[in-house]
Formats: sequence, C-alpha cells, structure tokens
Amino acid sequence: MISIGFYGGVGEIGGNKILISSKDGSIFLDFGLNMKRKREYSLGYGHERISRILRNYLLLEILPRIRGVYRRDLLREDHYLRGAEEIDLHACLISHAHLDHYGLVGFLKPEVPIALSTTTSSLIKHSVETGHLTGPEGDIFTYRDRFLQEQLRVINDVKKKKELKDRLVIKRSQKIFSAGKPISDMPFHVEPYPVDHSVPAFGFLLDLGEAQIAYTGDLRLHGIVRHYTEEFIENARGVDYLIIEGTRITDSTQMTESKVREYAFRELKDKEGKFAAVMISSLDVDRLRTMINVAKELNRTPVLSPKLAHLLKTLKESGAHIRSIPEPGKDFLIYHEKRSLTSGGYMLDSQSYYSWQKQIYREYGNHTIKPEEISRDQGNYLLIFAGLTYVTELVDINPEPGSLLIESTSEPYDEEQEIEWEKVERWISLLRMDHIQIHASGHANREDLIQIINKIKPKTVIPIHTDNPREFKKLLQSEGYQVITPEEGNLLHLR
Repeated sequence: MISIGFYGGVGEIGGNKILISSKDGSIFLDFGLNMKRKREYSLGYGHERISRILRNYLLLEILPRIRGVYRRDLLREDHYLRGAEEIDLHACLISHAHLDHYGLVGFLKPEVPIALSTTTSSLIKHSVETGHLTGPEGDIFTYRDRFLQEQLRVINDVKKKKELKDRLVIKRSQKIFSAGKPISDMPFHVEPYPVDHSVPAFGFLLDLGEAQIAYTGDLRLHGIVRHYTEEFIENARGVDYLIIEGTRITDSTQMTESKVREYAFRELKDKEGKFAAVMISSLDVDRLRTMINVAKELNRTPVLSPKLAHLLKTLKESGAHIRSIPEPGKDFLIYHEKRSLTSGGYMLDSQSYYSWQKQIYREYGNHTIKPEEISRDQGNYLLIFAGLTYVTELVDINPEPGSLLIESTSEPYDEEQEIEWEKVERWISLLRMDHIQIHASGHANREDLIQIINKIKPKTVIPIHTDNPREFKKLLQSEGYQVITPEEGNLLHLR
C-alpha cells in the first residue's frame, strides 16, 4: 500500500509536512512550521512554556496527530495522541532552510535521522547559533533531553548523576545528500535535485515501484540558477504524481534578480552623496551578493550587519556548495553595533553582546566599522542588513534627510506582518529617509508554474504551499490533468 499524508501546507503557504508511506516504511518530505497559525494563538511576548509546548502544538494542529515520531521528554503521557495512527518513520528530508519547511524538526524523536544538503545544514546551523530558534525548536542537530535536565537538579547521587549527564545531549543523525544521487537507507528510492529558490533548495524524485512522485519544494524559474529548476523538470518528466508549490498561482508579475540589480543601481546612483541601506531576507545569499556588487560598482563600501557576516562565515567554513562567497575586508566591512553602556558602547565583554557577535568582532576586528565613522562620510557606504528590528540601528548613523532605504524582501502576507511593517515605516519617516521596494520573489509565478507542469506532464497534479489550490483546477481542467486538492490530515492512497 502506497499513500501520501498531507499534514501541512494544505490550503496555506508554508508548514509543509508530507508523509510518503509504503509497505517498507515512511519518510517525511519537510517538517515545517506554520508561522501564521502559530502567530494566531501566541499570547504575550515570551516563549511557549516548555512543559506544554508539544501538547499545545498538537492541540492547535501545528503538529500532526500521529504516534511514534515525537520526543518523549516533552510528551510523556500517551493520552494526548490516543487513537492516532502510529507510523514507522525512517527519516525526515529537508528541502531547504526556511522555517516553514524545517521549523518543527526539533520535536521529532532523536532516533529519526534528517536528510539534507551540506549548504542547508550550514544555513540552519547559522540560524540556530544566532538565535532564530530557541528551546526545543532549536534542537535540530543536537537533542537535549529536558526531562533529564530537570532530574539532574534534584539528584544527589554522583554516579547516577553522571549516568544521566551522559544521556542528556544526543547528536541527531544527519544524512548529507548530493544532487542526483540516491539517498541511502531510505525505504524506497529517493533522489534529490537542486532547484532555483531564494536560498539553495532541493526538489525530490521518489520511485516507489508502483508510483513515481515528484516534490518541488519551493522553486522558481527567474533566478540566477534557473537551470537547476530546468534540470529538475527534465528528470521529473512523466511522473505519476507531481506535488507542486503554488505560492503565486494567482500572480503573473515577474521581477528577476538581474532586474533587482538594475533598479537598485539606478536608485542608488540617484542618491549619490547620501547614506543608503538595504534590507534583505536573512538567508538570501544571491541578493546579498547582488547588493555587494552594486555598491562596489558605485564606489560605495558595502557594510554588512554582523548576522550576515556570520552567515557567510558559516557557509565558508562548512564547505557549502555556493559560488564566490564574499569575504570580509576584501568585499565588505562589518557594522560594529554599539551595545554596551561603557567604553563608548563597544565593550565586547558586556553581556549585551551575544557570544556569536563577540566571535565575529574579535575574529574580524580589522574589518569592522562603527556607526559614527559611517555618519561622517555617509555617501560612501551601503549598509546591508536583515530583519525589521535592525532599522533602529540607523539612529546611531543619523542619516541625512533624503537618505535611502531599499526594502528587498517579500511583502507582508498577513495582518500581523502588516502591523510590523507599519512600525518600520514609522521609523523610516522619523529618520526622514526615502523608501522603495525592489524584490524578486523566491517563487514561480502563475505562468511559470503552468509551464513547469506542462513540461513535466504528470498524470496527477497535487498543489500545496498555496492559499488557492482550486486555482490549479480552473487553470488545468482543460489540459487533461487530474488535479487533487488534498485535505489536511487525510491519506491519499495511490495503490
């Protein structure tokens, strides 16, 4: 019996959790966090209490109600999953390093290996180290048993304490895969293929004997490595089932990375002599490289926030398969945040600096620049940063009126994000800066999605990662394709 279970990404953008099962076992394709659903129920400003986080995620259906996959330290009572199906999970495959595709892996039991590429592993490592993920959600590679951790506080027996300490931290098994080569120790044949996205990403081809399945993950055809998507399409031709993302199935607009470069160059050239900054997505190395190159062409020195510098450092040290990783000193300077209350704001021993920041500043001390140095010669720099809150750093630079902020990230897609952007816009107005958006999406538009489907020519199309799955039926009903719009939690039996 072959089946597909859809536990996320159904009628929504993000949160992909797709269970592929055969008589020989099961794998998850992604195990992502539905951030919109989480935000809808989050209260206050703190993190969810560890003693109830897994239970609440099951209650809110952020995590699927299935047995045999979750860590025992956070869910020691089985009645929360009474009546749920038990599965034999061999592995969890991660398509790319966006939270909506891997953000719940930390809740899986440590015996479940994760399969991912070297680059994806590096990007997630960077996110964990710089604090994007905390608590159990950060247990992607290293599992820390919270139950044993509490036991250790009340046990006085030295021998018993040592035994528990030895079991406290467990490294989760990683299967590092390579493009086009079968992933080892899977219950059926699985091959990963890179695809074009805003971060290095993979699609998967699965051969279960009686059925062939292609899963796109997130992809596009308008980035600088569109040939990856084209190669994936060639290898996926004629599959029985195509599980395809549809983030932009109702959108036909198009902006390429080359256009981003062209427009950014033009806008920055018009602001000659003025300070300029650009906000990018936190893991978008292509966009980061684009902005560095534009700055250098205009004789501006690129200045990266320390988090972006840490990203490049992590990628370089891991041997990630990314071309021409920019280097500090040679290609950019690092912005030195003023965080302490003494030594002019730059005492690295202050607890106000994170450990990863201290590491960056101590290792690359000769390649840093302080805000007052930028302020004295504003037209010579382009500050590149990620994250909405970083806009407040601009206060220390004191940009001259008419300075420019380029927003080069995706637009807000729900009410809560819109509220956050309104706050950013207030800061921009307060600083008397001009503001423009220049962005190329990480997702294929409507025409490209239809082109991908028509080239692959699957027998059945299954749209996920979209708010509008029924739009696929409208667009494809005259093309002879069977379109199945899945229901969350339901199994689709193939054979």
